[in-house]
Amino acid sequence: MRINNLELTDFRNYNHFFIEFDQGINILIGGNAQGKTNIIEAIYLLSVCKSFRTHINDQMIRFDHDFAKVKGNVFSNERMHQLELILSKESKKAKVDGKDILKISDYVGYLNAVVFVPDDLSLVKGSPSIRRKFLDLELSKISPIYVFYLTKYNRLLKERNQYLKLLNQRRGKYDEYLETLDEQLAEVQIKIIEKRNNFIERLSLKVKDIYLNIANCHEIVELQYECFIKNVNKEDILKLYQKGFERDLRYLSTYYGIHKEDMKIFIDNKSAHQFASQGQQRTIVLSMKIALIELIKEEIGEYPILLLDDVLSELDDQRKTKLLDILNNRIQTFITTTSIDGIEHHVIKEAKKININHREEK
Repeated sequence: MRINNLELTDFRNYNHFFIEFDQGINILIGGNAQGKTNIIEAIYLLSVCKSFRTHINDQMIRFDHDFAKVKGNVFSNERMHQLELILSKESKKAKVDGKDILKISDYVGYLNAVVFVPDDLSLVKGSPSIRRKFLDLELSKISPIYVFYLTKYNRLLKERNQYLKLLNQRRGKYDEYLETLDEQLAEVQIKIIEKRNNFIERLSLKVKDIYLNIANCHEIVELQYECFIKNVNKEDILKLYQKGFERDLRYLSTYYGIHKEDMKIFIDNKSAHQFASQGQQRTIVLSMKIALIELIKEEIGEYPILLLDDVLSELDDQRKTKLLDILNNRIQTFITTTSIDGIEHHVIKEAKKININHREEK
């Protein structure tokens, strides 16, 4: 899987910009505020119809303009496709080979991308909601059925919370309709929990080996699934809902469920959230991203592309060398950096260097 070129129109600080890429390592070199990160943001946008920087379309549209367009030719599953996104202040319009795509689930998958940005350290230090978002996004890339289950769960959860408000107004009790909703929620959650647990187990094994390689030390990193219920079965989930009914009715929201779960990260059996240094955090997250690449390859038969924003400047020479050894031109990779001076690795010497000097701001 690879992206051959990228065309931007009124996107961020670019009026009109066209660039071609190498199928191996591409290094985007330039000073601050030149638009390097904007390019990998656009590539990621083509992948999942979402930015890793903002959920507000207007922030991606060039100042004083109403629309932005991102277009690229990608090679996937032995076929070439043209992907296009048109952003307005209120919506996104996706096209594949010139045809409108109405559902995001029909669009995602043509270009799989894994991104590492400095803010990703929040995967270790941030709240459980950040790790849940990570789980849902990455699982959605490789499992359409997971998207179906998650969409169904969110719809049922919204419906349950709305019904709780109605019961609260009527001073009602736990009734047959709520029991029916809870049964449906229990059934779909069992499916989601199975998918999440399997994903985390597989990812953890890969992260452990990759971390040992990059860090070149004996620290053991593990990921563990923290499920909202100990015994995952329909009967016990229903008991939890009945037990929590009075609390749910009082606060007009559902307390128990997969929307409260977490993926715990440990280093040498200690919470990475509490005990990992900043260097360890960075290496853990980088290991997670590379592990994702291998896991996606197992699932879809192709490597996704890798987007690394300003990662080289944050790694010591040893970790930098280990990372470049892993990449070694087998994965199409995009690296943003202000300079490659002093890096003698053959991957850097053989990479395509692209100088970015585009200071015009949005």
